[in-house]
Amino acid sequence: MIAVARPILEVDDVTLTYVSRDGPVTALERVKLAIEEGDFVCVVGPSGCGKTTLLRIIAGFIPPTEGGVRLDGFPIHGPDPQRGVVFQQPALFPWLTVQENVEFGPKMRGAPPGRRRELAEAYLRMVRLWDFRGKPPYELSGGMQQRVAIARVLVNDPRILLMDEPFGALDALTREHLQEELLKIWKATGKTVFFITHSVEEACYLGTRILVMSPRPGRVLAAIEAPFSRQAGNGASRAVKSSPEFVALREQVLTYIWEVEG
Repeated sequence: MIAVARPILEVDDVTLTYVSRDGPVTALERVKLAIEEGDFVCVVGPSGCGKTTLLRIIAGFIPPTEGGVRLDGFPIHGPDPQRGVVFQQPALFPWLTVQENVEFGPKMRGAPPGRRRELAEAYLRMVRLWDFRGKPPYELSGGMQQRVAIARVLVNDPRILLMDEPFGALDALTREHLQEELLKIWKATGKTVFFITHSVEEACYLGTRILVMSPRPGRVLAAIEAPFSRQAGNGASRAVKSSPEFVALREQVLTYIWEVEG
């Protein structure tokens, strides 16, 4: 009998209802999904569909009203370094240098100074910011700050990387550049990624799978396989994004969203 590998992350019939001044509001309804190790899952959907709420439940920031989430088969009951979160605005300590920001996690876990420096150097070199290690974050551009935030999460060696619109506040050129950088990091580390975005083009380019969510209450309407993240890289983004196959996928995803919004 062949053993079947268990998904790294399982979301089992998750529902979230919260109380408002106008009564109970259901933000998510019976969301069910499984993510395999090494997947790059992108989530898109109409504004207010619960994308970020779902990420916050997976991160352990808020509990679901019903259902549950498991990482490597173990229930999630709160935040943990095994689920590293990158937010839209880089959550960096302005009073620490770039290197000290990246060393913060290992320091909290009791790693000795030499090991902390070794880890910080490895990940800052990965995001090409070692030369800026002594700078405070506010002296860096927005894109560079986000790369520091990614390094600070990766240094903890999480099982899954949760990214909530990490490039949403950046200009178009910086965003495309960081998409390329993120794909390189993903391929180099083999990390599993759960990525929230409002950009269908970004989801089609980065994701191995695209989840389309319904308007509130949020449900997974479709899970669409995407091949381009494994093909992309080496500055070829415009060629990939202008190809007939990519345009067809983008239109397929947009059609799902337009139909549920209409």
